[in-house]
Amino acid sequence: MQSADPGHLFQTTQQIRHAAERERKLRAAEKVGDPIIVSSKVLDLAVRGQEGWTGESGWQARRVDLRTGKTIKLYKGHQGPVTTVALYDVKGQDGSRWLALFTGSWDKTIRVWHADSGELLHTLEGHTDFVKSLTVLPTSPPRLLSTSSDRTCRLWDLSPLSTPEKTAPRSVQTIKEHTRPVECATYRVELDGSGRPSGRLSVWTGDSLGAIKRWETSSGKLGWTEDVKGHETSVAQLVVGDEGLWSVSMDKTAIYHPFDRPSSSSLPKPTILHPSYVKSVLPLPEDFPIPRTYTLTGSEDEDIRIWDMDEAKKPRLVGTIRGHCGEVTAMRCWLREDEEDGRTSWGVITGGLDQTLRRWTVQDILNPPVLNYESVEEKADTGMTTEEERELAELMSDED
Repeated sequence: MQSADPGHLFQTTQQIRHAAERERKLRAAEKVGDPIIVSSKVLDLAVRGQEGWTGESGWQARRVDLRTGKTIKLYKGHQGPVTTVALYDVKGQDGSRWLALFTGSWDKTIRVWHADSGELLHTLEGHTDFVKSLTVLPTSPPRLLSTSSDRTCRLWDLSPLSTPEKTAPRSVQTIKEHTRPVECATYRVELDGSGRPSGRLSVWTGDSLGAIKRWETSSGKLGWTEDVKGHETSVAQLVVGDEGLWSVSMDKTAIYHPFDRPSSSSLPKPTILHPSYVKSVLPLPEDFPIPRTYTLTGSEDEDIRIWDMDEAKKPRLVGTIRGHCGEVTAMRCWLREDEEDGRTSWGVITGGLDQTLRRWTVQDILNPPVLNYESVEEKADTGMTTEEERELAELMSDED
């Protein structure tokens, strides 16, 4: 039967079928993962206690109650998408304590907010292109590490925020060793021989060429130590697990880099191939109530995959969580506290380009919910022959 919908004009049968299937998935996923709907695409997520902070494509950051789903505060002022958020507990010289929120944006700036009042305290300038990630490093004095599409990383001294005037952080180092946009960063607190924190950090940064660089802290600055090989193109995220570093990439792989293996080792690293770009990764911590070592990956194909890392560090796919209807951009663990009896339970919060945060329980991870929608194979009558449909498809794809 020929469609009377004006929106179907100049669409092939395949395009119409795909759009219909998309609508079915959107309807089926409306309540999957106990979603919190926000007003724009979720680009980054930080979780603290019972609250989450999102960086969004709508030029704003958001503070949300993860239990009720209600927005507590919006932080507006950036002139572009907010790509990254970070939190820092400030200890004032006068004994006061307050929470700082850092936001980075396509507008090339980093903004410093009083997280509770919502007051904009400072706008940090220095990068000449998009700010891609922000990471608070627990050094002494504390530092903020920013990475940017201008191919640099910057270290900012956060100690001025502890003064009564809450003075602006200042840039103390600009790193120019990367040759492409620097997409992400993470760190690990190194331990001494007795298993105690040594006061030394290892820091990793990843760029759009696939390069990962390892740094060490010294006198409040970063010094390069080695390159970590593995990816062929853009590194989307770096996350430290209990025993190794995870990296995910636009080359459709997630790679595990064990800490106990020297960089010169010729042994192959555990590598997970995905059907599309991998955008986020979450190794579940040891105290997460699952008897296995699980790692979650989120990808462009909208799926969250669950991998069991056995003792030989060979990843095995054990489940797939479907519910997001857009690229999965961020995943964080959450220890939920019940408002009535105070009991706690572990879960995972994920954010995506479908403008949702989704709340997954331990049971969702052990037994992923089934998304009840089926692709109906129908031969729609468009009134065109196969040859006419081919010519139309060529016409619609012609950009000249």
